[in-house]
Amino acid sequence: MQVWLVFKFVHILAVISAVGANATYQFWYSRAGRDPARLVWVIESIRVLDRRIANPSYTVAFLAGIATVATGGFSFQSLWIAASIGLYVLVAVIGIALYAPTMRRQLALAAADPTSADYEAVARRSRMLGGLAIGLVLVIVVLMVFKPTL
Repeated sequence: MQVWLVFKFVHILAVISAVGANATYQFWYSRAGRDPARLVWVIESIRVLDRRIANPSYTVAFLAGIATVATGGFSFQSLWIAASIGLYVLVAVIGIALYAPTMRRQLALAAADPTSADYEAVARRSRMLGGLAIGLVLVIVVLMVFKPTL
């Protein structure tokens, strides 16, 4: 077996794990409703999923993807690879600089009063940033699957 296929397999499994975890977040929010205790528990649980499943999986996906390119006869100059790496960096910046602080604020406001206008504004921002990140990740998946060229 060629080593790049092992890296590709790990890459795909990591993407499934990361995107799969992220895809469940809206489901958990809907289950919590406006109950403060459930909402706090859900937000804390989502943060744990991010820290222990999604974010490590995104890191493994990135490293395995780089290893796949390096060992599989691909080129970092390819449009689909270069664009995917650029989008990955953008998603990471959004996650670290915008989404994580918003989630911390959302958790604090949920504990105080999840019916407040402040909470609703932060929750809306959290949904928007999460949706943006997932949308960009889906663009990366499209690039990986269809491998467009100029």
